[in-house]
Amino acid sequence: MLDELRHFDALRDGDTGKDKLLTGSMGALPPVYADNSVFDSLSPKVVAHLRHNGIACFYQHQAEAVSKALLGTNVVLQAPTASGKTLAFQVPMVEALVREPDAHALMIYPTKALAYDQRDQLRRIFGHLCDFWEQPIESWWYDGDVDRDTRQAIRSAPPHILLTNPEMVHNSFLAHAGAWDAFLSNLKYVVIDEIHEYRGYFGSNVSLVLRRLVHHLKQRGVSPQFFLASATCANAKEHAENLTGLPFEEVNASDQFRPERSFYFIKPDIPQHQYWEILRLRTVRAGLASMGNGKSVLVFCPTRRFAEECFRLARREATRLQEQDQRAVEPDAIRVYRAGLASEERQQTQNDLRNGTVQLVFTTNALELGIDIGNLDGVILAGFPDSIMSAWQRIGRAGRSWDSDAFVIYYARNNPLDQFYASNLRTFIEKPFDELVVNPENEELVRRHVPCLLYETESIEGGESLLGPGLYEAARELVQRGAQPARTRGYSPHFGVDIRGTGGGMYTLKIGSKDLGTMSAQQQFREAYQRAIYMHGGTNYRVESIETTSNGGTIHLGEAPDHLRTNPFLLTGITVQDLFDGRRWGATVEAMYGNLTVTDSMLNIREFDERTDQTIATWVPEMNNAQFSKAHAFWLTVKGTDIQDGTMELQHLFRLGTLFTIPVEPHDVAPHAEIREHTSYLIESYSGGIGIARKVFERWREILATGIRIAENCQCRRGCPNCIVPPRSKEELDKRRGITLAKQILVSSEQRYDAQLLNNLWEPVGSELA
Repeated sequence: MLDELRHFDALRDGDTGKDKLLTGSMGALPPVYADNSVFDSLSPKVVAHLRHNGIACFYQHQAEAVSKALLGTNVVLQAPTASGKTLAFQVPMVEALVREPDAHALMIYPTKALAYDQRDQLRRIFGHLCDFWEQPIESWWYDGDVDRDTRQAIRSAPPHILLTNPEMVHNSFLAHAGAWDAFLSNLKYVVIDEIHEYRGYFGSNVSLVLRRLVHHLKQRGVSPQFFLASATCANAKEHAENLTGLPFEEVNASDQFRPERSFYFIKPDIPQHQYWEILRLRTVRAGLASMGNGKSVLVFCPTRRFAEECFRLARREATRLQEQDQRAVEPDAIRVYRAGLASEERQQTQNDLRNGTVQLVFTTNALELGIDIGNLDGVILAGFPDSIMSAWQRIGRAGRSWDSDAFVIYYARNNPLDQFYASNLRTFIEKPFDELVVNPENEELVRRHVPCLLYETESIEGGESLLGPGLYEAARELVQRGAQPARTRGYSPHFGVDIRGTGGGMYTLKIGSKDLGTMSAQQQFREAYQRAIYMHGGTNYRVESIETTSNGGTIHLGEAPDHLRTNPFLLTGITVQDLFDGRRWGATVEAMYGNLTVTDSMLNIREFDERTDQTIATWVPEMNNAQFSKAHAFWLTVKGTDIQDGTMELQHLFRLGTLFTIPVEPHDVAPHAEIREHTSYLIESYSGGIGIARKVFERWREILATGIRIAENCQCRRGCPNCIVPPRSKEELDKRRGITLAKQILVSSEQRYDAQLLNNLWEPVGSELA
C-alpha cells in the first residue's frame, strides 16, 4: 500500500518530501461462539427460520444478549462494528412478536437512511418467516417523508414493527398519541440502536422525549421491554439509564473479535497558504491509489463541500490516468455520498458498493453509522472526527469480517487533535472509548418539554423516577398552580421544540440560494457577526447581512479573499449563581462545578491580512454587541504565594485536555481566565448545561494531565495553534508557564481532598480519598 501511495504522490516522505509517517497494525481476533442452548429458549418457528438463513449458532455476546432479553430485562449491548448487534436485538424482538401476534415493536434510529437500511435487513433476515408461521411479520418506516394517506393507513392498521426517528416520537407518537391507540396500546418492544449518537444537547433532548414516552405508556398500563445498542460507548449502562430513566443489564463484547487492520497515519508537510487545496489533492490521490491496488474504499471528508470537490477532482484524475493507460482506475466507479442528495441516489450508491460496481466513495459522516454497504477494504480519514468514538465508527466500515484484511489511511489537518494523533498512533489504538454525557435536568430544556408532558398525560403522580427530578418538579409546580395545556384544534406545543437545534435558536448559512450549513446563536455572535470573515470547509466568506427571527435567522454570505481574517475583541464577565459541587485540597487548590451568568461584550473588531498581519480596518459593532447567558461551568482556583502564575495558559490546557477526553466538539465549551483570582474556567456553550461541566469536574485531573501531555508533545517552544493557542488568537501565551503550573496543581491534589462543598459550605472529609 505504501508503494502505491508514493507512486500516486499521495505520500511524500523519505527522499521525496517531509511528510511524517507512522505505521502500525492490530492483529485479527477470531469470534467466540456460544453453544446452542439459547436456541432451546426460542420458538421452533424462529429457530427454523434462522437455520433456513444459515444461522446455526450465535456469537457469545449475541447469545448472552438474547438470553437476557428473553428473560424480560432491559438490555444494553456494547459490541464492535460488524459484530452482529442487529441480529442480537432482532431475534428477541421477533420472538416476542411470534409469541404475541397482536403485539407491536418500535425501532428508533437517529437518521432516516439508517431506518430504511435496517428495514431492508429485517426483510432479508425475517422476511420469509411466513414460510414457518401462518402470519408474516410486517414492518414499515414512519418519518417526515411518508405521505399523509400512508400515515393515516399506518396509524389505523399499524404493522408489527415501525421504524422511526426521535423527531417522530416527539412530534407524532406523543403529540398525537390518541391517533396511535392501535399501536401503542400493545407495544411490547422498543429498540434504540446507535445510542452513542444521543449525546450532548441532542442527547439531552432525546432523553426527555424517551422519558416522556415511557411515562405516557405507563399511564396506559403499557410497559414495553427496551433493547439499546452501541458499538462505541464506554459507559453503556449509565448512558442507557440516563437516556430512558429505566434500569438496564449490560452485555459488553468490545474485544470479542476483529479483522487484521493496518494503519498509516500521515502528517503531511503542506504550506499553510495552500493547505486545503493540497490536502484535497492528497486525499484524492490516496483514494485513487487504493483503486489502483484493486481495493474498495470510503473516504471520510470534513464537510460536504470538501467531499464534492474531491469527487470532481477524482473523476478528472481518473480520466487522465485512464487516457494515459497508467492504472486501472474507472471514473464511473467513483461516487459521492452525503446528506442532501436524493434518497434514490444514496440508495443506488449503497447497492453499488455492496455489489462491487463502485470502488471509491467520498462521504461525510452520512456513512459513519451502520448502513449496510458490504465488505470494504479500507477507510481514508481526511482529518480526525470530533471524537475517538466517531473515528472507530468510521474505521469499522471496512473489514466487516474477522478473517479479512483492512487498512486505514489518516491525513492530519492543522489542528491540535489531528496533529497529536498523527504523532501518537499507539495512543490512538489503545485509547478507550469515550464516556457519553446527557443532562435531562437541564433547566432550559425542561422548561421547553414541560408543556409537551402536560399535553400528553392526565397525571404525573408517581412519575418522578421515570421523568427525573427536574421535569417532574417543574410539571408538578405548574399542576399545583392550576395550569392546563391549550388544546386548540390542530395545535400542540411539540412543534415549538427543536430537539436537534441548540439553545437560543439556529442560524442558516446561505451563499446566494444555497444552504451551507447551520450554527447556533452563540456561534453566530462570536464568529459570524456583521462583516465578519467566516471560514467554512476551507473557504473564506464575508458576512454580508443577518436576518434574525425569534428562533434564529439567516446569515447571508459572499465570497472573500483567502488571506483576510477578522478578530473580535471580547470582554467576558462572570457571576457565579449556583454552586453544585466542589473539592478543596489544603489551602492551594479548589475545583468547583456550578452555574454562571456569562456576559460577553464585543468592544471592537479588527480585519487584517493573515500573510503580513497588517490591519486593514477596525470598527465598533453598531448592534448585537452583547450577549447574556446562563451556563454550567467547571472552574479551578489556585491559591498560595508559592504557586507560579500561568492561569492564562491553564485555561487552554483544560480546553485541550477536554477535547481529547470527553466526546465534545470545539464549540461546545469555551475557556476563560480571571488572572487576579488565579481561576481558570471551562464554560459550556448551552444554557442550562448538557453534562460536560459535570464530567470535567469528575475527571479534571485526568483532563489536565492529558492537556499537559499534548502540549509537551507539540514541537513548538512557547505555544502554537497545534497545541494551546486558539485559532486566530493574538494572546501572548507561553505553554511552559501553564505546564509548570499544571504540574504543581497535580502534585498538590494527588493524595486526597480535605474538604467537600455541601450546602454551599466547605465541610472536612477526614481521610476520604479523592
